[in-house]
Amino acid sequence: MSSSTLPLTPTTTSLVVGAGENAETYWPWATPKAGPIREHPDARLGFDPAEVASARRRVRSGEFPEWLDHISAVASCTRPIRLSGQIEVKNRDGSLMHVIDTASMPDGVIYTPCGNRRASVCPSCAEVYRRDTFQILRAGLEGNRYGLPPLDQHIAIFLTATAPSFGPVHHRVVKTHAADCKSRERCTCRASVCRPFGNTCPHGAEIRCTLRHKTTDPAVGTPFCLDCYDHAGHVVWNQQATELWRRTVQEADRELERLGKRLGVDLRRRYVKVYEFQARGVIHYHAIFRLDGYHPDCPSAIVPADRIVTRAMFASVLETAFRKTSFVTAAHPANGGKGWRIAWGSKGLDLKDINAPGGDDNMVKLTGYLAKYVTKSTEATGQVFRRIDEMTIELFARPDTHLGRLIQACWDLGEAEGWQRLRRYAHQYGHGGHITTKSRGFSVTYTYKRLERTIWRRTQGYPHLWDDQEADLVVCRLGYEATGWITTGDALLANSAADAARRRDHALDLADLDQAPSATAHPRAA
Repeated sequence: MSSSTLPLTPTTTSLVVGAGENAETYWPWATPKAGPIREHPDARLGFDPAEVASARRRVRSGEFPEWLDHISAVASCTRPIRLSGQIEVKNRDGSLMHVIDTASMPDGVIYTPCGNRRASVCPSCAEVYRRDTFQILRAGLEGNRYGLPPLDQHIAIFLTATAPSFGPVHHRVVKTHAADCKSRERCTCRASVCRPFGNTCPHGAEIRCTLRHKTTDPAVGTPFCLDCYDHAGHVVWNQQATELWRRTVQEADRELERLGKRLGVDLRRRYVKVYEFQARGVIHYHAIFRLDGYHPDCPSAIVPADRIVTRAMFASVLETAFRKTSFVTAAHPANGGKGWRIAWGSKGLDLKDINAPGGDDNMVKLTGYLAKYVTKSTEATGQVFRRIDEMTIELFARPDTHLGRLIQACWDLGEAEGWQRLRRYAHQYGHGGHITTKSRGFSVTYTYKRLERTIWRRTQGYPHLWDDQEADLVVCRLGYEATGWITTGDALLANSAADAARRRDHALDLADLDQAPSATAHPRAA
């Protein structure tokens, strides 16, 4: 009998595929091999196939144009807020004219932007916040807008106030920047040697570094010795920085009053400040102080100070106030039953005159510098944390890292009575102040800027048609539904539509610039 006529029976060397009646037996050399795994075409383009599938379902649903128009106001937001309820529209006499239920809208909700100021959370809302800040700062220095008078005759000073040292850390210092260096975060200029001379600490760590650190070097801001560094004093200073600022401003008012009495004039200051985290995890303040006069017939009027007051006098007032201000905190058991002394750093203030004759520091440059930092948090330290509680403290309080020890210090010190805020703001190394604060008379508020956008939207670009009574004609009775897009496909479609709109607007702006006649054109060109 030939081998071709032998019955095929399962043996120990054969392979059985399937089960029951559908079982098939193959010789080992005839076993079917699986073909090459084909990558999904969407995956080759860098997209998640499930995400693209949900986007396709949305486009093919038949309501895509209505949905796209419905979410156009929040298309670029990464995590919009979904609200549900009813909107009542009334007549001017107060009678109800129409009721709109969100159940009749696409997705059954209304989308509103998250409004987060942090660029690491939502770049779109952070950009709106940055632009609002820029306009508020510029209005407080330039005037001639939002009902403010011209302010070009007012003395203004930009200052930077830093914290004291809590221990030697690695740092990057560039003494001379290149002419084309425009960004500190992307600076590639040659830095100085970190710390060329130093001794050995009691714990055996060498307080010396001969490297020229780069901007992205993770060692920047870390202590030479974690055991020598005063982490407790660090987080306490962060927490008490707002109180130190309040006392400093009060001292500046007293010094300014003494100056006014000596010169026989009435003076007042107005300011705006923004805090920024350094790489070592401690904050420092950037502020703009503006010197105003006083009108006896109209105390609320914004008038320039008398010309007898010079920039040097105003700068001396601020330097004296920052140098004299210090205080001792409440007692804490971890500090031997004593408090910590809170004061400004010993390096002094960095003062710059704004738009001074012959000066290089102009108003637009400095206001843009301040507005940039309102969208940041702890990114300068290399980490961004969320709220920390009992369940997550062990994940972040690592004793082998500088930031971990700061978080642990907040947690340990915050256990005492009266120091609970340290635990609440452990994710910010103890600091819980608002990113920006200002005097009431310095400029307009963020609420004013938001109302300005609301009026623009409701009047469809004709704000002069707005009537204050119209604000009461629309009553929203909405409740929180959820946060974020329903599917990742919706987020993909919304963000893509927003990007296309931005590109179109940018192209139109460029087209308008090309069509506009040049102001420096040759006379014969016409």
